[in-house]
Amino acid sequence: MKYISYTALGLAILQLLTILVSWLITAAMPDAMMRSLLSSEGIRWFFGSFTDNMLSPLMLWMILVALSVSVFRASGLSLRVQTYRQRFALRLVLGELLVILSVWALLTMIPHAILLSASGRLFPSSASDSLIPVLCAMLFIISATYGLASGSFRSVHDVTRSLSAGSPLLLPLLLVYILTKQLIASIVFVWGLSGETFLP
Repeated sequence: MKYISYTALGLAILQLLTILVSWLITAAMPDAMMRSLLSSEGIRWFFGSFTDNMLSPLMLWMILVALSVSVFRASGLSLRVQTYRQRFALRLVLGELLVILSVWALLTMIPHAILLSASGRLFPSSASDSLIPVLCAMLFIISATYGLASGSFRSVHDVTRSLSAGSPLLLPLLLVYILTKQLIASIVFVWGLSGETFLP
């Protein structure tokens, strides 16, 4: 957690330096092929484009991974089972996993599968675009099933409450993500680079 704090501080300092350097260079060399973040255009861009700069699949993936891993850890899912209820829960989860993988195979592996691209390829396709969300949903489902069947979760309320357990790690990572995305977007704006190339 300490490294995340230092990383966030470093990114914030780099953002301030980018703002200052862009202003100094454009003030000293008005004909330079760059834009100042302290100009009227730069200030409008900084505030007006902030939300658009943050939007990307990566943010959603981070949230989904954190939530699903949080439920997994709280469920106690493990191959080392001791009680009869845990053994039953593990068998139930393995059966559930087999069904999920079978459905996924039918949607992606057979000829003319519905999640393949128009040319019949797996990459890129709807299947590859949804791979991370599908894996997170799979982990969430089997973890919740195991937790309820084994007694780790006493009710659905416990399942939803376990989602918040991932916030101590997720929130600092989201801060680093926001600072990184805004720094990259600022550099792209200042130098007039292609945003599609540099913004993931």
